[in-house]
Amino acid sequence: DVAELLLQRLEREPPGPGGGLCSLEAAAALGLDHQTLVGAVKSLQALGEVIEAEARAATRWELSEEGAEVLRAGSPEVRLFRSLPPEGLPQSDAMKLPGAQVGFSKAMANKWLRLDKAAPGGPRVFRAVSDAVQDGLRRVQEGDAAGLPERERNELKRRKLLLEV
Repeated sequence: DVAELLLQRLEREPPGPGGGLCSLEAAAALGLDHQTLVGAVKSLQALGEVIEAEARAATRWELSEEGAEVLRAGSPEVRLFRSLPPEGLPQSDAMKLPGAQVGFSKAMANKWLRLDKAAPGGPRVFRAVSDAVQDGLRRVQEGDAAGLPERERNELKRRKLLLEV
């Protein structure tokens, strides 16, 4: 019987600040539906002075279905950025990529993308953010180490990404 389980649980609980049990926690601990536990509390209250109960409002946050998807796959602006090839795409094609319908304006506001309206064939979307470390390493690999500023070379060397031989 749920009421008996609740009374046993109340007897085991040490009195603390505020005292008593939280019905949400008790229902979870007892493996019961919260509304079933609330029904047992109301039944015990109807008997007279068996237990005291008061309603408390509790707020908690949880991910929406869309929030869970963003957690799993990344935000729309990041998905768009990742899907955009380095050479860019015509804007009409870019808007067909994952996350584009929602993420385009946010990616533009973050300055992750740039739009070249004067590109041949119409507006073209490019990544505006690049991996500077990877770009520097690529320049060295292609034989353009002298074209890399000394400060950048020293930073890559300090990070043990570049060797002076």
